[in-house]
Amino acid sequence: MTISNMTPGDTPGDLAVTALGGDAATNLADDQELASFGYKEQLSRSIGGFSSFALAFSMISVITTVFTLFAQPFQTVGGIAIWLWIPVIGGVLLLALVYGHLVVRMPLTGYAYQWASRLVGVRYGWFAGYNAFLCQFVGSAGIAVALATVFAPDFWPNPTHGDVILLATIAVSAAVLINIVSIALTARINNIGAVVELSGVAIMLLALGVGIFFFHGIQGPAVLFQVGSSTGSPIDVLSIATALLLPVWTIGGWEGSADLAEETKDPRRTAPRSMIRAVSISGAAGFLLYAVFAMAIPGEIAPVVNSTSANPMVSIVESHFGVVAAWLVQGIAFVSMFACLLANVTVAGRTSFSLARDNMLPFSRLLSTVGRRTQTPLYSLLFVGLFAIGVNFLSAGIATQVTGMVSVILYVTYGLTLVATIIGARRNRIPDAPSRYFGLGKWLLPLCIIGTTWAIVIIACMTIPAASWTVAAYTAGFELAAVLWFFLVLRRRLARGTAGPTIDYTSGDELREGGTSWADA
Repeated sequence: MTISNMTPGDTPGDLAVTALGGDAATNLADDQELASFGYKEQLSRSIGGFSSFALAFSMISVITTVFTLFAQPFQTVGGIAIWLWIPVIGGVLLLALVYGHLVVRMPLTGYAYQWASRLVGVRYGWFAGYNAFLCQFVGSAGIAVALATVFAPDFWPNPTHGDVILLATIAVSAAVLINIVSIALTARINNIGAVVELSGVAIMLLALGVGIFFFHGIQGPAVLFQVGSSTGSPIDVLSIATALLLPVWTIGGWEGSADLAEETKDPRRTAPRSMIRAVSISGAAGFLLYAVFAMAIPGEIAPVVNSTSANPMVSIVESHFGVVAAWLVQGIAFVSMFACLLANVTVAGRTSFSLARDNMLPFSRLLSTVGRRTQTPLYSLLFVGLFAIGVNFLSAGIATQVTGMVSVILYVTYGLTLVATIIGARRNRIPDAPSRYFGLGKWLLPLCIIGTTWAIVIIACMTIPAASWTVAAYTAGFELAAVLWFFLVLRRRLARGTAGPTIDYTSGDELREGGTSWADA
């Protein structure tokens, strides 16, 4: 680019790349953009467009959630739960649009923490960042225990909670090790996982979608309007809220593309596209996958969805196509679940690194250490693994409790981020961006208000019903830890100017009260 074709919002860093071209120009501009926020490039900027999408798609991982929770809607309200996917897809797509607007203007690792700190203040930013941090850490545990729950019967005839925890621990350890080696290796493996999942979903939809016209004794389209629990329990607000958990947890994690902004080439162009595409494709795939498997249920619904000896979706495939096809489906599910875990560990490690880089966590100096050769946040990744294993022990291997916690914390993060955006917009603190990048313009505030309302509704559904009080108690305990850390330690660090972001991008002012580097304090 040259000065003559600059567009409004171009930064001084754009001028420095006039004589360069290709990836060198893009990476230099990205590094200069990062420096304008007060940080130097420490991580490896090697994630391209497909890898960014694959990360978001793998974190959503339609197969991971649908395989784990397929029976739940039938056990609560019946096949009619399929229609709950539509409002969830719409609500999440709205959130992705707002996140796309923000990442264009603040492409920083530690997205929720960084955005909220700069739009509202560092104290508010701590709680937004902590919830993102907690969601990803607990999410790693939830995905691991989901994988272990589905596949433990393939290793043990009658797996115990201990067996499930052991398998989950092995999976977490493998994901952490791959992440430590390099982001390039992680991206390559995750890309393979995303391709396998996309292909697997397409094959299953095609095979069962065609098959329902020829299978005999199946539920057929009528199941999509079937009302009634397979367990005989009454349908009430609680059961509807529980059925909502499947699409809510399925379409989550797409924001991982924003969290890896500092490792993404041209993140202001790449990250918004990745998030919006991942939500759109995953939402449609989840809806169709649930629908065709529901229609293909052979015989009565209850024996299939209430079985404790086999995964319902595997049983459906086996009943129509045989044992070999069932094993193939299990293989696709395993690859997809591990890719989901791998991506979640990646993102969790980066959020931990971002908070530690600003001295917001205990042992921040250690957690912000980046390996010279690997260019990965070594100790933050190890911390993810230890935390995930610990949560699995705490949850006694019960996947639904861990899953429920993730859903609540995820929507707390969404809500806090959208409220910060509303405040930032009214204070005129949201940075400008070149017009060639994605932006919502006048639609930003209305979408934020609708999205905040949506987040409150989901949080209420996940916490108010009596059966969800255990999940609410777990969540409250973790939130209390954030409050205690803030008042006992972090508040003093912020007052001394030894924690928090250093530069306010919108004004060039120091954000820290003392204006000093915590590393030198």
